[in-house]
Amino acid sequence: MRRLLLPLPEMQAEFDAQVDRGIAHLLPVLGPVCGVFLVLFAAWDAWLDPAQVFLTLRIRVAMALLGALACAQGRLRWGASWRVAWLYATQAGAIIVCSALLPQGLLLALPGITGALFLLALVEPRPRRFALAALPPSLLLAVLAGLELPLPLFLDTVLLLAFSWPLALGVALANLHLRRRAFVAEQAVLHAVRHDSLSGALSRGYVTELAMHDVALAQRHGRPLAVAMLDIDHFKRVNDTYGHAAGDRALCALVAACRTRLRASDYIGRIGGEEFVCVMPEAGAADAVACAERIRNEVAKLCLPAEAGPLRFTVSLGVAVLCPEHAGWADLLRAADAAMYEAKRSGRNRTVLAHPAPVHPGPDGY
Repeated sequence: MRRLLLPLPEMQAEFDAQVDRGIAHLLPVLGPVCGVFLVLFAAWDAWLDPAQVFLTLRIRVAMALLGALACAQGRLRWGASWRVAWLYATQAGAIIVCSALLPQGLLLALPGITGALFLLALVEPRPRRFALAALPPSLLLAVLAGLELPLPLFLDTVLLLAFSWPLALGVALANLHLRRRAFVAEQAVLHAVRHDSLSGALSRGYVTELAMHDVALAQRHGRPLAVAMLDIDHFKRVNDTYGHAAGDRALCALVAACRTRLRASDYIGRIGGEEFVCVMPEAGAADAVACAERIRNEVAKLCLPAEAGPLRFTVSLGVAVLCPEHAGWADLLRAADAAMYEAKRSGRNRTVLAHPAPVHPGPDGY
C-alpha cells in the first residue's frame, strides 16, 4: 500500500534522492561560478610568474570547460554525486596543477586548495560520497608536493591536508544532520497532511489526488481500474451503544482489515465519517468484487473488546469499474457511492456492483 511513512531503507533512498535533486539544481549555478573564478585566477599566476601565465591560462580554461560537463544534465546520464565529483576534480585539479607550475605555488595556494574541501562539504554532505569526490585531488596534491617541495615543506603540506580532511568531514556531517532533520520534519508534515489522523487511511484530498492520476492513466492506456466505496452499517448505533472511543477503534480496525486484503498497488482513503474508498488499479469487475467480498468477510469476523460487550459490525460496499461512460474520477466515485447505497437498501452487509460494468478479464492480482 502507498504510505508516506516509509521503512528505513526506503526513507534513506528518498533522502538520497532529495539530496541529489538539490545538487542537480545547484550545479547549473555552481559550475559556471567555479569556472569563472578558476579562469580569473590566472591573474594570480601572472603575478607569481608572468612567463608561465599563458600555459596556466590554457590549463585553467580547458579544465573549466571539462568541468562544465557536470552542468550538462540533459546530455549526461551521470548521477548528481558523480557530477559534483567531476566538477570538484576538474576545478581543484586545475588549481593544483597550475600551482605546481609556479615558483612556491603549491605553498601559496595550499589554503585555497584545502579550503575547497569545505565548499565540497556544503554541496555533498554524505561522508562516503564526499570522500570519493575529494580523494583524487588530495592524492594529486600529495604527489605533486612530494615531487616539487623539499621534505620539510612536503611534510607540512601533507600535515595541513590531513588536518583539513577531518574538519571538512565535520562540516559535511553537520550539514548532513541538518538536512536529515529538515527531511524528517518535512516527511512528518506530509504524512500528517496526506493521512487521516485517526484511522491512518489516506486523507480525502490525497486519495483524490492519487485516484485522479490513476484514472487518467487508465483512460489514456485503456487499462482496467476499479473502486470500492464502503460504509460501516449502523455506525450511529455503534457509537450510541459502545461509545465514541469504541467507534474510533472500529474505524481503525476497518482500515487495518482492508489493508490485509488489498494489493500493494491498491490504497484506501477516508472520504468522510465512516465512509472509505479503496482504489484498485489494474482490477476488472470480477477481481474488484472478489476483493470487496473478502474485505466484507474480514470485517464481519472482527470482534473488538468494549465496556458494553464485544463489538461486532459489518460494512456495505459498492464497486464501480472504470468505463467510457465515466468522464473521470468524480463520475467513477459517484457510481461506486450509488452502488454502496443500493447495498444499504438491499439489507446491508453485502457488495453491489454498479452497472453498467465493462467486462475486464482482470490480471492475476487477486
